[in-house]
Amino acid sequence: MNLKDYPRWDEPDREPRLYRRNRRIRLGRMRGYRAVQVARRMWFVTLTATEIDPEELGRCERSATLTATSREFWIRSRRRARALVEHDQAMGGAGTMYPVEYRHCAVCGRLLLGPEAHEYRLKQLGTVRHWHYEYGPACNLDCKPNGRGPGGAHLTYKRKDKAV
Repeated sequence: MNLKDYPRWDEPDREPRLYRRNRRIRLGRMRGYRAVQVARRMWFVTLTATEIDPEELGRCERSATLTATSREFWIRSRRRARALVEHDQAMGGAGTMYPVEYRHCAVCGRLLLGPEAHEYRLKQLGTVRHWHYEYGPACNLDCKPNGRGPGGAHLTYKRKDKAV
């Protein structure tokens, strides 16, 4: 075959159009992949034979906003929850742990648990044009922005151009 039989790749705009189309397809697929929200879980642990001081749990393991007693508490670490329940059962108790989905509202920062968190995750998976605010959907009717800026707006830090 001769080179003259192939399509003209040296035509202006032919190759860049293909590159632009492929880049648009690739970025759209990645945008869809990144948009999938992961269901975050927290465990409600109940101990019967043993007690634990809630302050003994690490800061990253316990929830500061949810109640915690010596026998009932919320914990984020599944391994730690399972270890505590197994220890309680080894001491003759009937400790239990229940997984519950949780999520923070992107607008007001309120902690959502259970079905409320599941519904909010589905709202976040929806299209951005159906969101109530530019940074996320409202979690309920009383949801209002809780930012640090003027009028409760979220602050965005932008790099200022240097004057030449």
